[in-house]
Amino acid sequence: MTRKEEWSITELATDIKTTLQSDKDFIIITDGETGSGKSTFSIKLAKKACPWFSIKTDIIYGRDELVEKITTAKNGSAFVCDEAINLLFKRDFMTKKQKFILRLLDMCRDKNLCLIMCVPNFWSLDKHILEGRVKLRCHISKTGFCFLWKPTTNPFTPDKWCRKYNEKVCYNWDAYPSARRTKGFLGYTRFGDLGNEEKNIYLAIKKFKKEEVKRKEENEEKKEQIERRKGIDYGENDVLLFLREKGLLKNGALTAYATLKQLDATAISHRLKTHQQIKHKEDAVELKVLKEVPLYNNTREPPKI
Repeated sequence: MTRKEEWSITELATDIKTTLQSDKDFIIITDGETGSGKSTFSIKLAKKACPWFSIKTDIIYGRDELVEKITTAKNGSAFVCDEAINLLFKRDFMTKKQKFILRLLDMCRDKNLCLIMCVPNFWSLDKHILEGRVKLRCHISKTGFCFLWKPTTNPFTPDKWCRKYNEKVCYNWDAYPSARRTKGFLGYTRFGDLGNEEKNIYLAIKKFKKEEVKRKEENEEKKEQIERRKGIDYGENDVLLFLREKGLLKNGALTAYATLKQLDATAISHRLKTHQQIKHKEDAVELKVLKEVPLYNNTREPPKI
């Protein structure tokens, strides 16, 4: 993309389609304050960039939906990840799901996809995304007005977005937004609102999908809490069982433990009995595996020297 003073959304979309046709992907971050028009701009751009883009099916809110769309998408498709802060927040980068999504985004090039992600803060996203995957930043400074930046191609700098330099140049941004003096600046674009029918469809879809994602997250959180509780109980039972077998439990210890847990002493004894049975079964399975699987593979020929 080359620098020019003002871009139209059609010109941006043409550049995106040219990139996709050259066997590449195109990931865009749209950032700005809440209610500034990030989703409106992203939807209008996606519609121009992809003829079959649909507000009803191609706006993403959850991780599961993102996985499904990327794996089943038609080549050259465009998607809007509304509120992408919930998908790629940098504080979650160590979770298994997050790592899987980052690998999944690396597959976007295979399908030449355009992903437009809406976030309130550009710098809150995962570093892997910002430094290696994003081709365009669209900052909505006010409703209907968007600044554009691209990353540097300098192979000797780890700061692909020239953040330190641009921070110094734009120290007085609120009073004088000196975007033209920044590195990576491409220009700006203006955009209008969605039509009434499209806007109503978008708001209905947004409400439905956000509630659906919230329900899934709450259910997952409950399952995780149950699994954590089971793990804690298993460990406590293991310790109690070991101490009892070694004769290290003092008189009244189990009664005190039962009181702490707000349970009856009989319930604790029954729990330990059940835990002991589970342990015996686990030990039997482990012993069987050890007997069936040799420690050394003596059938292999020694390496030739």
